[in-house]
Amino acid sequence: MKKVFHAAVAIFAGSVAFAANAKWPERAITIVCPFPAGNSSDVAARVYAEKLSVKLGQPVIVENRTGAAGIIGTSYAAKQPADGYTLLVGAAGPLNVSPWTHSKPLSYNSVKDFTTVGSIAWAPQVLIARKDLPVKDFKEFVAYGKQQAKPLQYGTSGVGTTVHLTISQILNQTGMKANHIPYRGGSQAITDLQGGHIDFMSDTVPVVQGLLKAGSVKALGVSTSERIAALPNVPTLKEQGITDLNVQGYITLVAPAKTPDAITNQITNAMEVISKDADVRKRLADLGLVPMDLPRAQLPKFIETQHDAWKKAVEVSGAAKSVD
Repeated sequence: MKKVFHAAVAIFAGSVAFAANAKWPERAITIVCPFPAGNSSDVAARVYAEKLSVKLGQPVIVENRTGAAGIIGTSYAAKQPADGYTLLVGAAGPLNVSPWTHSKPLSYNSVKDFTTVGSIAWAPQVLIARKDLPVKDFKEFVAYGKQQAKPLQYGTSGVGTTVHLTISQILNQTGMKANHIPYRGGSQAITDLQGGHIDFMSDTVPVVQGLLKAGSVKALGVSTSERIAALPNVPTLKEQGITDLNVQGYITLVAPAKTPDAITNQITNAMEVISKDADVRKRLADLGLVPMDLPRAQLPKFIETQHDAWKKAVEVSGAAKSVD
């Protein structure tokens, strides 16, 4: 009799848990993107949000909360209820770089305040120059830069951003000198590059793809070890002599810590199906992004290793603890 009673209790408890989880989602889900519209994280999140809306049966909205190199949106998401209705686009800048560039502790802990949900895409960078810079490729660019009486000037979206760190690594490996002009955002840097006020910069493919097609800037190389489908004629920097460089940001989906497993598992399962969708993979590739295909179980360790890798890049750039 006791065994029957215990079994009934177990079944009842399981039914209650299932019923509680089955209610989710009852309303719209928000994905916080800590970067501006048009950024690689933003466009990738929107591709997935569209598909998740269908899979989960509720609207999935991407909300841009920008500022401080992604810190503002990331901090906001960390403080939201762990109920599955607020997710965050997890990226290297706010999760792995900012903890090393800021002199004071951030309001969130990249590991303790979030739980990983799923991987979306890699975001390669492209080194670009003003269209009238008298060079045809990266090797000529380095030679030209070294010959100038005054160092060339490059723009970024801010001190300690991933694009800043990428260029710092390039300069470190080539021995080329250049002056860093940090802007409040990447769009301002692009405007000045087109206007000839700075000489070069680096950014992700979705940001610069239209400029390259219009011929308003020139591509010098991509930051990955292999060429990317969206820019097949642009050689890698590795092909052109930068042997120790394979830089690409990552785009993931994370949730506030303590979000129930039953909810995150539901999102993860949907994302795994979406990641195999041929339409999704093509859309990401057309944007210059590379499907990440990293299982959720491997994400925590991956983000941890990225933390150490970006620390080294920050040290090379001289940006360690430089931001208040």
